[in-house]
Amino acid sequence: MTTQATAAEIVIVGGGIYGTSLAYELARAGKTVTLLEADDIAAGASGGSGERGVRANSRDLRELPMATVGFPLWAQYQRQFEGGVGYRRTGGLHLFNIPHGAHEHEVRGSMEAMAMVQNALGVPSQLLDRAETLEREPELSGDLIGSVYCPDDGVCDHTFATQAFARQAHKAGATLRTRAHVAEILHINGRATGVRLASEEVVPVGEKLVLLANKGVLQLLRPVLQSHEIMPITTQMPQMMFVTNPNGKKINHLLGHAHRKLSVKQIPDGTVMLSGGQSVAHTPDGRWKGSLSSIGLGLADAIATLPFIDESSFLKVDASRVETCAVDGIPIVDTPAALKNTIYGFAWTGHGFAIALGLAKYLAEWILSGDKPDALEIFCRKRFHGSFSSP
Repeated sequence: MTTQATAAEIVIVGGGIYGTSLAYELARAGKTVTLLEADDIAAGASGGSGERGVRANSRDLRELPMATVGFPLWAQYQRQFEGGVGYRRTGGLHLFNIPHGAHEHEVRGSMEAMAMVQNALGVPSQLLDRAETLEREPELSGDLIGSVYCPDDGVCDHTFATQAFARQAHKAGATLRTRAHVAEILHINGRATGVRLASEEVVPVGEKLVLLANKGVLQLLRPVLQSHEIMPITTQMPQMMFVTNPNGKKINHLLGHAHRKLSVKQIPDGTVMLSGGQSVAHTPDGRWKGSLSSIGLGLADAIATLPFIDESSFLKVDASRVETCAVDGIPIVDTPAALKNTIYGFAWTGHGFAIALGLAKYLAEWILSGDKPDALEIFCRKRFHGSFSSP
């Protein structure tokens, strides 16, 4: 067994967008930081093909405060970092049609309520009618009745962004170690004192241990969680599809749909990326089994929304990245009762990328000040108390 000689003040487990952006914030603030990643930077849900949406439109209302804090940071770091972070502000349209069996006044009421609440929570949102929506996106099908438009929404090359934050964290003085798989938390008297790697090396912890490894967090926590801390978590492997654009059609915005599991982005080379909620079957250890039915459903929703896609050729599908999900649809960020110097965050539920910089800002504030920001209380595990029994 080998032991790292000097304990870093902060040890972060997980080299995704949360781990790398937090490492950057803390190193920039003068903390000594060691980040441990089991594979490579952006090897998990923060990496992969295409782009991720950086959106507030139709986001869970409990996450909107994080979005409003994070959006200016995406634009700031795009300007500030050499080469940027792969962020583009395109604006976002959330589309509405009248599903079978629905009443038009109900759908229009939903549109109006979404725009009103988002505006009230600090997210600029405009109601657009059918003609105004088609003026912005002429390729949309004629069955829509309108949309909610968020001018501040955009997209980001998530792999590039995660790696950019890793580079900046390193420049700021953080130590980033890849192929460093954490197998166990070591603790004495209610404090994490170090982590044991699969190689048997022990990496000591100075002030704080921060667990942000997404699918690995619960496994590391399980030996120290008390019965009342059991959290209802599932996993999924979100499906991303890519099709050609043979006629050179232009999609101008990040597109979402109120009644279809669909998100559409046109990546810089013109390829059309289709995602939005379809996931595929997978083995317990996270190997993708594949799913023709998920592909069919995704393509059907896309063609119903953008008819020109019916003339496209299928390029590939990527469902290789495991995501953890909370049953109520928002992340979990908290401290285990048994380890007062440990913070964990996971269960990003397929849409955590956009709010990562907002959450990292508040996590850094928590670590630097010692006081948990009120803005993080909505994500604590206590929200599950009384709703789920322990196994």
